[in-house]
This record gives sequence, C-alpha cells and structure tokens, in this order.
Amino acid sequence: MTHAPTPQRTLAGPIVLATVFIDIVGFGIILPLLPGEATRLGASPAMVGVLVASYSAIQFLLAPLWGRWSDTIGRRPVLLIGLAGSAVSYVVFALAGSWWVLLISRLLDGGSGGTISVAQAYLADQTAPSERARSMGKIGAAVGAGFIVGPLIGGLSAGGGTALPAWIAAAITGVNLLVAMMILPESTRRPPMVEDATLLESSRLSLPIPLLVLFLTTLAFSVMYVVFPLWGATVLGADRSAVSYWFAFIGLVTAITQGGVLGRLVRRWGETGTARTGAALLATGLALIPIVGQHGGAGFYLVLALLGSGYGLAGPSMLGLISRLTGATGQGRILGVAQSTASLARIIGPVLAGVVMTAVGAPVAFVASALMAVVALGAVLTIRGRHFGTLP
Repeated sequence: MTHAPTPQRTLAGPIVLATVFIDIVGFGIILPLLPGEATRLGASPAMVGVLVASYSAIQFLLAPLWGRWSDTIGRRPVLLIGLAGSAVSYVVFALAGSWWVLLISRLLDGGSGGTISVAQAYLADQTAPSERARSMGKIGAAVGAGFIVGPLIGGLSAGGGTALPAWIAAAITGVNLLVAMMILPESTRRPPMVEDATLLESSRLSLPIPLLVLFLTTLAFSVMYVVFPLWGATVLGADRSAVSYWFAFIGLVTAITQGGVLGRLVRRWGETGTARTGAALLATGLALIPIVGQHGGAGFYLVLALLGSGYGLAGPSMLGLISRLTGATGQGRILGVAQSTASLARIIGPVLAGVVMTAVGAPVAFVASALMAVVALGAVLTIRGRHFGTLP
C-alpha cells in the first residue's frame, strides 16, 4: 500500500538545503577572519595553515564514521549533532584569546559531525542515480550561497571586533538547530535499483579515480584559505572586510554555477566532461592570480570568477559520479569517504601552501596549486574508457 507523502516529506529536500545553507553562513562568517585573527595572536603563515587544516584533519578521521552512523541511525540525528557542535565552536572562537583556543574551536567544529556529506546522502536517498550530480550541485549551490551571505555578514560586522561575527555565527547556527529539530523529517531511502547494482559491480575498481580528482581539485583550491587572504593584505592592502567580500563574490559565482549551470552541463557532457572543464578553469584562475590579481580591477574579479566556476563544476561532478557508482544502502558511508578525501586535501593543502608562502612567496604557492589542478585534469582524462564502459 502506498501512502501519500506528508507536506514535511515533500519539503524534505528544500529543508535540508536550507539547513546546509544556514550552517555554511556561520562557517563563512568565520573562515575569512581566521587568518587575520590568528596573525593578530602571533601566528606565522605556517601556523595559520595548521589552524585552517585542523578543521579538515578531524573531519578526515570522523567523516566516514558519521556517514556510517547515518546509514545506521538515520541522517537526521547526525545532522542535528553537527549543527550543535558548530554552534558551540563559534562560542569558543568568540572567547578565544590565544592560538590554542582558536585551534580547539576549529577541532570542535570539524569533529562534531559530517553535515555536508550526510546532507548529500540525504538527497541521494531520494534521487535517481542519473540525477545524483544535479543533487550534489544543489548542495554545492547551498554551500556557495552560504559563502555569499556568511562573508558579507562577517565583513559588515568585523568592524566591531572578531568576537562579534563569531557570536552572530553562533546565534544563526543555534536558530538553525532549533528549526531543524522541529521540522526536519528523517530521510526516506529509495529501494535498491538494478542500475545501481550494475554500475557498482562493473566499476568498483574505478571509484579511486573520481576520489583522486576530488582530492586534487580540493588540494588546489585550498591555497585560497591561507595564502589568498594574506596575499591580499600584503600586496593589495586589503583589510578583513575586503577579503570577506572577495570570498562572497567567489561564493556567488559558485552558487550560480552549481545551481544554474551544472545540471545542464552534466546532461550534455556527463560528469567527466563537466569535471574536465572545471579542472581547466580552476587551473587557469590559480595561475593568473599572481599575474592579473596584483593590478586589481575587472581582471581580478574575472580571475575570481574562473576559480569559483571551476571549483564549482569539478567537485560536484565527481561527487555525483561517486554516488552513482554506490549502492543505495551505502550512500552515507561512501559519501563520508568522499568527504574524508576532500578533508585530507584540506589538511595537506593549507599547511603546504603556508609553508611554500613562507619559504618562496605567495606567487609560487598559487602556481603550485595551478599545477595540482592540471594533474586533476589529467586524472579526469583517464576515466574515459577505463572501467566505466559507456560513461561520458
């Protein structure tokens, strides 16, 4: 007997997307301010890299576990745990008076739950395999939109000191938690499908390839979290508010790309063709920053647009392919592994970028990241004709 869906379940997808968006707003308030605050407390660029990487380091360890638990106990409780941990972490950040307390706040936020990967699994539960990349794009668009609003709020409130944006982030995330507790239903999982089983059996050995592409593009983009804010301050004379607005612009481009362009490109080119385009755009943008960026003007924002669109195409395309190659009962676990893979890149990337900047300067760090994106492009090119049969 088939039951009509309740209004809550009908709106489950939009509710999850709204939850992710508001969670990322809080994260986006803090991230652009983090390097400047750490520097104010006496941290070197390498220490800033460690601070940024710590969030991803704890996610690397715990994301697969959270994903596995979400397969077992449900997506909803894991999402709620993640929101609660984020809210507490922002309170700790607001009260921080040393680099070590900042580190505790980032570890707490990163370790409290795999919000993004569990949200991805939530939507995958309710989405046909052929639409998985589009669903990952919706999550990415929500993340991008959060990175528009979050840095804007951080930039506007930074004049009142670093604590004020952190308290705002804590309040926004706390309200998000309360609303999610009241209206977010548990996900309804799709029954296993023949095409899922067929793809999984025929391409089990190929999952490392899209995971590698995800790792490399994330590694390349991670230079933006450490080197970009410090380079903007020293070369362009930007203050914290300006850096936040730049991140907001990148978030806007990413949101438009993932929300309005990604689905069309995947239908036309497939996941691999879309990822190839994204990796190429990302490599171009990273290579041009030290050349075009120092002159400012329209060229600078064009480079930021290349970065936002390239990163916005490559990651969700590979996540969609990973989800499509995964059985219906293992979405949380495998997408948790994907999140862990991206987290590993965010561990290595910021630390490496900070060390390279300290040793030989920001331009070399940007060029090295561009080379990582080129390697990612090469990895995508190997997908065609290897294990994937007729996949584009």
